[in-house]
Amino acid sequence: MNNDWILAKTSAGLEEVATRGRRVPTRLRTVLIIVDGRRSVKHLSESAAALGNIRAALAELRDMGLVAPVESSAHATPAVEPASRASVSPAARPQSVAHGRPAPQPVRRRSLALARLYLFNAMEQSLRQADQPVREHLRTATSRAELLMAFEMCRDIASELGVGHIDTIEEQFMGMLPEEN
Repeated sequence: MNNDWILAKTSAGLEEVATRGRRVPTRLRTVLIIVDGRRSVKHLSESAAALGNIRAALAELRDMGLVAPVESSAHATPAVEPASRASVSPAARPQSVAHGRPAPQPVRRRSLALARLYLFNAMEQSLRQADQPVREHLRTATSRAELLMAFEMCRDIASELGVGHIDTIEEQFMGMLPEEN
């Protein structure tokens, strides 16, 4: 895997973060969460060294079709097909891919429920048992303001514990949180 590659979650990767549908192992899921479509493989490896061999985890996530390299100029669109489709013969691919037309890109959903679920998952993975003070608040949060308050509680706990990737969690969380009315 090239040090300069910038990886982004594919639609399957975004779905996995939101639903845990594939039951990806905890370590791989944590690496998937920190993939943001902006940082290089080298930067991810350096910033998350405590998670072990990040390169191997990123390669495995790529093979699973959960992350893909992005074009250096766009930093948003995967430059290659996920491995899950790359190995499928052209005749077996969906029509939009078989005819050379790009598959439509999924619209990034924003919802309170999705943002709350993501924050629950990220908090559970990052804060471990120190997340108890915020759990009940998160369970009952039904508005954007309440979710933002819960995030600030998470940020405070993360700061106390020395969690280094809270900015990445914030970026993902804010991307899922609906805009103010």
